[in-house]
Amino acid sequence: MLRLLLVVLALLITVCQAADPVFFCKCFCGSNSTIFELSPLETKPCSNCTKQFCLDNVQDGICDGIADETCPSNDFRTTCFARDSYKDESIVWLFLALTAGLLFSAAVKPYYEGWRVDRQQRNEYNRVPSNDM
Repeated sequence: MLRLLLVVLALLITVCQAADPVFFCKCFCGSNSTIFELSPLETKPCSNCTKQFCLDNVQDGICDGIADETCPSNDFRTTCFARDSYKDESIVWLFLALTAGLLFSAAVKPYYEGWRVDRQQRNEYNRVPSNDM
């Protein structure tokens, strides 16, 4: 049992170290917002989430009145965020697996205890009384 736990822990550490989050750039143009996935090949993908990036990628008409990156506008913002890393996903799956295992063991325990007691009683040596009188 200890070996199994160590193997699972080693696999979990490997998965956690290989966390590969997906980065997104959210562009706010007034009350409109659009989310773009950033390239995962760059070392710092959030450095691309700029006003010019949003202006180059949003559909025509969404950001009317914002000409370029030098235009000062309070209605224009960008936000970079990451989600869906392998680490987060592995933690959720581990929690679900442990919860399912505990529920399964709680459901099976009464039947297992009854089976174990019956088997123990069958395997006990009972002396048969002799008919020598």
